[in-house]
Amino acid sequence: MNELLRRLFAHPVILGELLAATLFINLLGLASTLFVMLVLNRYVPYAVDATLVTLTTGVLLACALEFGFREARIRLAAAVTGPAEALRGESAFSALAQARVAVLERLPGGLLQEIMRGLDQIDRIFTPSNLCAALDVPFAVLTVIALAFLSPLLAAIALFFMGLSVATVLVGDRLLKDVVRGAAEGETEVQAALDAAIHSADTLRAFNAAGRTFGLWRMARARVLAARRRLGERQSLVQSITQTVGVLQGIVIVTVGAVLAVKGEMSVGGLVGANILAARALGPINRLAGMAEMFARADLALRRVHDFMRLPREQQSGMALKAVTGRLELVDVAFAHPGSSGPLAEHLSIRLDPGQVLAVSGPNGSGKTTLARLLMGLIEPARGQILVDGVELRQLSMEWWRKQVSYLPQEPELLDGTIEQVVRSANPDMGEDELNRVMRAAGLRGWLDSSRDGMGTAISNGGRNLALGVRRRIALARALATGGRFVIFDEPTESLDVEGRAAVYVAMNELAKEGRTIIVFSHDALVIRGATWMLDMGVKPVPALTGPLKREAADGGA
Repeated sequence: MNELLRRLFAHPVILGELLAATLFINLLGLASTLFVMLVLNRYVPYAVDATLVTLTTGVLLACALEFGFREARIRLAAAVTGPAEALRGESAFSALAQARVAVLERLPGGLLQEIMRGLDQIDRIFTPSNLCAALDVPFAVLTVIALAFLSPLLAAIALFFMGLSVATVLVGDRLLKDVVRGAAEGETEVQAALDAAIHSADTLRAFNAAGRTFGLWRMARARVLAARRRLGERQSLVQSITQTVGVLQGIVIVTVGAVLAVKGEMSVGGLVGANILAARALGPINRLAGMAEMFARADLALRRVHDFMRLPREQQSGMALKAVTGRLELVDVAFAHPGSSGPLAEHLSIRLDPGQVLAVSGPNGSGKTTLARLLMGLIEPARGQILVDGVELRQLSMEWWRKQVSYLPQEPELLDGTIEQVVRSANPDMGEDELNRVMRAAGLRGWLDSSRDGMGTAISNGGRNLALGVRRRIALARALATGGRFVIFDEPTESLDVEGRAAVYVAMNELAKEGRTIIVFSHDALVIRGATWMLDMGVKPVPALTGPLKREAADGGA
């Protein structure tokens, strides 16, 4: 509800028009009640047909005007809600795409999907019709004022029951919020287990982990069902109370009104009209009571989205060097696994001049991939500087920097699309000749020629529909497509056959001949033999640096 009010006050001109339209709608809505009263009091006793025709014509005109104002109000409300929802969705996705990777990695599994799905929940509740329903609530007082002209006592009774209904809705909203939060947390756990079942199907079966995953899903699902059951019970209780309040109000109004009618203080038509007006005053409040759960879910989703959008983001502004020579320096750098308590490396300093090659080795978990991600600007060092041609990496535009790097991660994740689209994503301006060149350099040409769709082959589910070796070659082609002065390859020959490894050796030799600055993380002796410097991440806390060394071409027997 607070969000609806915030949106309204953010558009003062439209708010004024909405309030004016709502005022006329509620005033014209009194016409039907007045029609009933006049028919009972004027036409029925005297049976003058002209009176009935006049009353009927008047109420039909009022209905037509009310319809016109309602349509105008819906359009005005759409001007408040529609653009806001589109902007919120764009802002949330932008935050997801730009948030620092180290921050995202610390979030619980399934939470990001739930946050983005929460946008749909917000869209479903903050609609023009619901906004109009909320606007009708304060104008219900007009109905009570109209009732006061018939009988101040009956108006006071109606006002009492209105207050009772409003209190029920407010208390119910507070009760629902706690249950909705529990249900949402359980839904996040369910989504995490479901993602594991979908994306790790082979692992679940090969290592008999399906039972454990199913157990986690079942517990989370039970928690969700229990929360939804409590949610349904409390929502039903709120609706039952508000409906009972309406029934009790009708009984009291008719009872007191009947006494007044017997005493001659009110006509029968007035009694009927008073009952209609009292029921009409409760209508908007009862509609809000029926939407209590949706408002509670939307409120939680909104807070989640707002919290998410406040997460630290990667620097989008920054310098873009006019010319890049290829010099890279690490000055007293220390770094650790994101979220870990101890460092992986301390006091790491090295200077790579253009054309030099740094080979990084070390056991699993020693920090090789973390260092690669550090150089890509995906995470930040705990201390020290990374300099590109003498300029600190933090000062550079990350978008510009990543266009200067041919990056091959250890676990290549491919975005959905065709092979051509995925490779071109690294360099959209690449021509056909250059595209074919990088495909050949990655050793993909033979596979593409033998496949049915060639470069139009679809990639789905992060590339898992393709063999790992093919996926790594596509990732190599994507890396080569940038043509950057810097090269960062993480285990480039891993999971490749002889032909694939030979393609990597040839590509790296070509990159070295072109004077690229290369950092390669590998245990492959043929890759390491071409290094200018050797860095052993297995030595702690300060990695061992050896060099400069005499470089040899890595022919791999090709």
